[in-house]
Amino acid sequence: RVSPLFVLTDLTIMDTRTHEKVLECLKGKSYELLEHEETPTSEDSARVRGATLESGAKAMLVDSRKGSFALFVCSASCKINFKKIKSILGKKSQFAKEESVLDVTNCASGAVPPFGRLFGIQTYCDPSLVSQPEINFNAGLRTKSVCRLRIEDYLDVEKPTIIEFVE
Repeated sequence: RVSPLFVLTDLTIMDTRTHEKVLECLKGKSYELLEHEETPTSEDSARVRGATLESGAKAMLVDSRKGSFALFVCSASCKINFKKIKSILGKKSQFAKEESVLDVTNCASGAVPPFGRLFGIQTYCDPSLVSQPEINFNAGLRTKSVCRLRIEDYLDVEKPTIIEFVE
């Protein structure tokens, strides 16, 4: 028997607790919640949201290879530069493996919201996202997005370290 906290979709069990935490931390902020088909790429997400690729907040869990994690958030139109990540973290790092993403965030890869604080980890945000007036992102599930959240509201809620780390 599957717990009521889980939803069975396409043979994948998805935990809804992170989604609920995202909505809780955005209480009092203005945004739209969009339910949509599962989107495997940032381009697909932008299309179903009716938004630009640049406004997508891509959240990537990074593993310093010693079991310590950080969340790096940038515009979905950008690619992460691991040489810059190394200079920020002071050690060689890599994208977290899918099992680690699930263990740390209770989310499938591609569904992680841009709020490291929800998982007790540091969030780094690239200026590529900060330059967007509004942002859009998956809200803990690949089928639900927070859309048109003002960047000021995101920065107010998350208080990330703003530092350049994209190519």
